[in-house]
Amino acid sequence: MNDYPKFAYIITDYKLGIKDYDKKIFEFIGNEGDLRDNKITVLFPNLKTDQCDNFYKTRTYQNKDYYIKQSKIVINDENYYIFFVADFLMISEIEKQVSYLNHQHYMYNEMLNKLEDGIYITDEIGRTLYVNDAFINLSGLSRDSLIGKTVQELNRKDVLPNSCCEKVIDTHQTVTTINNYYEGQKCLVTGSLINNEKGEFKRTIAVIRDVSELDILMKKAANEEEFSFSYTKKMKTIESYINDNNAVVINNNKTKDIYSKAAKFADIDTTLLILGETGVGKDFLAAYIHGKSTKRSSENIIKINCAAIPEHLIESELFGYENGAFTGAQVGGKKGLFEEAGHGTVFLDEIGEMPYTLQVKLLNVLNDRCFYRIGGTTSIPLNARIIAATNADIKQLVLEKKFRADLYYRLNVISLTIPPLRERKEDIIPLAQYFLEYYNNQHRKNCFFSPDCLKHFLIYEWHGNIREMKNLIERLILIADDVCIDSKLFKEQIGQDTSFVNIDNMNFESNLTLKEKIDEYERTLIEDAIKKEATLKEVAKNLGIDISTLVRKKQKYGI
Repeated sequence: MNDYPKFAYIITDYKLGIKDYDKKIFEFIGNEGDLRDNKITVLFPNLKTDQCDNFYKTRTYQNKDYYIKQSKIVINDENYYIFFVADFLMISEIEKQVSYLNHQHYMYNEMLNKLEDGIYITDEIGRTLYVNDAFINLSGLSRDSLIGKTVQELNRKDVLPNSCCEKVIDTHQTVTTINNYYEGQKCLVTGSLINNEKGEFKRTIAVIRDVSELDILMKKAANEEEFSFSYTKKMKTIESYINDNNAVVINNNKTKDIYSKAAKFADIDTTLLILGETGVGKDFLAAYIHGKSTKRSSENIIKINCAAIPEHLIESELFGYENGAFTGAQVGGKKGLFEEAGHGTVFLDEIGEMPYTLQVKLLNVLNDRCFYRIGGTTSIPLNARIIAATNADIKQLVLEKKFRADLYYRLNVISLTIPPLRERKEDIIPLAQYFLEYYNNQHRKNCFFSPDCLKHFLIYEWHGNIREMKNLIERLILIADDVCIDSKLFKEQIGQDTSFVNIDNMNFESNLTLKEKIDEYERTLIEDAIKKEATLKEVAKNLGIDISTLVRKKQKYGI
């Protein structure tokens, strides 16, 4: 017997009379006489004429078993039957092989469906071939919406966010991402190539793991206020945003108090002065106050950077000018920023940089609640609220005659001082996580910080405060080669190690509270700084604190 199945055909009329046949039929029936005009039922007595277009087992008049299939055909407008006959033994073997393969396929499906991790398989062009039950449960998607469709198409239609398999096909490398499935869970996804025996790329497989339990642990740690480098606190934010989408993190008690007072002062018309180092979020606090005001939030908030406008232009920018007020003036005149603000808020940022000669005019505007355009004679009422801010030591500027004392007292009716980020240790990790998520979304990345990197976030001094952190995190996300941002990359980007102590040698007892651990860290920093400098004045300068604060902390920690 040949290694391949034998096939033959017989053509009959509708009365089953044989009209033509394949000579190979003699291999089945063992007779080489002319078969024409004989009935096919003579050769196959148990023929089932009602089984059209289906293979079924039949037996010859010599009691040999074969498979036969009957179909209708039309030749020269005449209706005929064509019967295909196949070797039963070979077909039986094929059936066994198909049955075995079906059994194996079923077993593989069952094994993959028992996994708690999701499985997603595509071919080399990204067409979805298989997904297991765990993936369906994790993603919230249906098989019908996935099977047969390419991951590129599913990504474009926002069915599959940030497809890992698509990145594997594009890069031909193993890829790890964190995906937030729109109808399902937040998952860690790792995709890999599958090659055939010739080393040719033929499949991608992605393993999807639920990480929502980790989020639950993070939230639990935040609620219990446990200090852990491995988990992050839940970020508490005020539902108020400015143009750069910053967030207010208020785990720190001083910060909570500041924003509580800010909300209280939001509807008061008096001037307000915001103090704090560069990058602590003074402009955000001003926008927050404006947004909390029931009578001003729908009006304009005009930000004026007193240090950025050239001295010879600042007066015309603030107060505006009339037609022909000076050479080069805009025809018809121009409104000033005070006028543009209407009944909203004027935010005078870097007020300490305002030219001394203009300070007296600003004082008169605040006292009289009105102003004049340059070259104008008509009084214009000041309806906006004035909020000023500076990162300079404004009291020292007053002593040095660089800032008018009377203007300082007029601005300083209410003042709020925002503490630097290094004094808000409770807020560092939540802020970092917020910016991480924000820039991940903006740049379509899925980066995360290693626990060791988070340790260094807490140790770093952040002299540029929140602005420095925000910009640094965006840079880390953009340059990271891997989804995990580690401490090595962090330290490379800050360009120096002078703000670090050897954290690996710091042994925090697990039963210490968050405050006790922070105090221990602060004590270690002060001790390390004292060892490096000859005088307390230099130590205080390096730590960025007053010498009186340094002395008080030395006494507190018994140094």
